[in-house]
Amino acid sequence: MGVTCVIEFDNNPHGTYFAGQVMTGKVTLRLDKVKIVKAVTLNISGFAETHWTESRRQNDKTSSDTFRGREDYVATQTYLLGSNESAQVNLEAGIHVYSFTCQLPVVCPSSIEGTYGRVRYMTKVALVRPWKFDQSYTRCFTVLKLMDLNYDSPILRVGAHCETQKIYCCWPCHSEPLKLELSVPQTGFVPGQTIPIGILAANDSHIRVEQLQISLVMLVTYYAQHLSRTHSRNERFVVSRLLGEAVPNHCKKQFNYGMRVPATPPTCFNLCRIVQIAYLLEVVAKVKGCHKDEQLGMPLTIGSIPLLGHMQELPLGPNRQPLNVQGFANPVNMPTAPSPDAPWEVDCNIPPPNYEEAVHMRSTNRAVDEFDGTAPPNTLSLDENGFTPLYAVFDVPSPTAPIDYTEGPLNNNNNNNNNNEPGKSDMNNSKGTWL
Repeated sequence: MGVTCVIEFDNNPHGTYFAGQVMTGKVTLRLDKVKIVKAVTLNISGFAETHWTESRRQNDKTSSDTFRGREDYVATQTYLLGSNESAQVNLEAGIHVYSFTCQLPVVCPSSIEGTYGRVRYMTKVALVRPWKFDQSYTRCFTVLKLMDLNYDSPILRVGAHCETQKIYCCWPCHSEPLKLELSVPQTGFVPGQTIPIGILAANDSHIRVEQLQISLVMLVTYYAQHLSRTHSRNERFVVSRLLGEAVPNHCKKQFNYGMRVPATPPTCFNLCRIVQIAYLLEVVAKVKGCHKDEQLGMPLTIGSIPLLGHMQELPLGPNRQPLNVQGFANPVNMPTAPSPDAPWEVDCNIPPPNYEEAVHMRSTNRAVDEFDGTAPPNTLSLDENGFTPLYAVFDVPSPTAPIDYTEGPLNNNNNNNNNNEPGKSDMNNSKGTWL
């Protein structure tokens, strides 16, 4: 059997924390014989890193540039046994249990595993052996940015509306415009809520709209450097998608759809300079023939604490302290922020969430480390598989629709083939009304 190491988190089997929380746990070592070591260390680290290569051609020669970026947020080391100055220590056969505690910084960005970068947090137990390679055992954990929508911006509570129009062909044969209007009752949501989407499609053109496609898109931007040159790469994930109805030419129709937000990391711009996350609600009108589709987009904010029904500061319980806002812009005008403890401990109206994998990011999870081409122990979980973060999904009420639509006929011809596809939602609850 040799050595068996188990890293456990107290009262947190999922290993998911909010930034600013205190992480506690224990390390259990089981040995079947005496082990001679210099020390047993516990390292807790959190970092963001980006990496990719780009080819360029110059003077009929092709070369590759490697871009890398890194930021560190947590870096602690604790000696569970021995010290840096100790010579040799006998680790006796049997079971050895060590407890640990770590205060996570409030400014930690959310865990994410992408194609060109990642934000990762992990605990690593190392048996430092004299004259031999160290034995390492690692368990990764998830950290979520503490993004309370109640304190981010009052604009998130306000409904949003955008519109666009497109004219097909050109003068003197141009058509009347195809107009699209998109409305939502608010722009801040958390995973588990349903986004009420109102769409008005006024097709005064002679081109038929074969289908409306509504998508919640996650946009990740990675930044890295090569020598003194900074470059960026973008990655696009379709978080959820609805396939809507057709709009014939010279017709007007309005729709009311509901799109559930699945497990996904919060929006993040200000905590990490090299991995940034944004969300966009897109509507695409797929038109007949070779004409260009019409597209409309609206930015949304995904948080980790839902909007309350009324604007107020969350109460602080006993022995609770607000976040330290020093270093933020205009700290005098900033409202008192909530404690970094679990939000459902602050407000009884917020039930504890479930924790789920982000299904739309499964394609980026690999057992082999894309950054080094190998799978070193300090980047793998205990089961030696690629790490998959778990994100909080709340069971909280969703906002009401921006417009009270009238019940109307529903064309389900477009729904027969999409109910079992990943990233697509059921349209049975949608309503379309002819105008």
